[in-house]
Amino acid sequence: MDLDLRGKIALVAGGNKGFGEACAHRLAAEGAKLLLTARNEADLERVAAAVRVAHGTDVATFPQDLLETDGGDKAVAATLSEYGRLDVMVSSVGASGGGIFWEIPDQVWMDSFALKFMANLRMMRAAVHPMREQKSGRMVVIVGQLGVQPHPRILPSATANAALLSAVKGLADEVAGDGVIVNAVNPGPSRTERWNRLMENVARDTGQTVDEVEAGFTKDIPMGRFGEPDEIARHVCFLASEAAGYMTGTSLNVEGGWIKAPG
Repeated sequence: MDLDLRGKIALVAGGNKGFGEACAHRLAAEGAKLLLTARNEADLERVAAAVRVAHGTDVATFPQDLLETDGGDKAVAATLSEYGRLDVMVSSVGASGGGIFWEIPDQVWMDSFALKFMANLRMMRAAVHPMREQKSGRMVVIVGQLGVQPHPRILPSATANAALLSAVKGLADEVAGDGVIVNAVNPGPSRTERWNRLMENVARDTGQTVDEVEAGFTKDIPMGRFGEPDEIARHVCFLASEAAGYMTGTSLNVEGGWIKAPG
């Protein structure tokens, strides 16, 4: 399907790896021009170079720590300076720890909200202003299925995700009349560095091997496997396009059937 994203200006937060990197490639393949932001400059330049070679599109980079309170504002300002407008904002930021509930220290919970909730919130808050002014724009926030169906050993992530999904829905309702569309994608377990690190942490906290921890997840996934980042990116691009023109405040669950409630 041609999603007609040719010439669109897309800002990808967390575009240096994982889902963000996959989204950069997929958006570029659809013809969008990109600005990638994340903390690690070397990773950003690696991804940007690979995207340019693979798709022949314009890719700018802007190293920025989104834990800074004005980090989102700076990234959006860099996009406007580079391209003059902002059509699509994809935010794939943050990671959370896990463990046994009564053993998780306060700092892990606070870090989860700082990294996952506040960093993505800052991107949404910054992007909404130029989009409202131009009366058009699309935001897609990559959240996670734990916000819909929590796992007892990954509750800091689940609670931050649930809060973020609430913010996505509330903002979508607020700005729908301004021509701005806001949606979320909830990936299930997928083969990213972040997921692998989370599995290692859960294994350490529970005394299991990584294979045992992963088996505990895959047994609950009807499709019997983890997802791939590009599978998530394809759904992000759909939500960023006119093909999803009558969808806002929605979260798409892309998790191999793991979530048991009907969606």
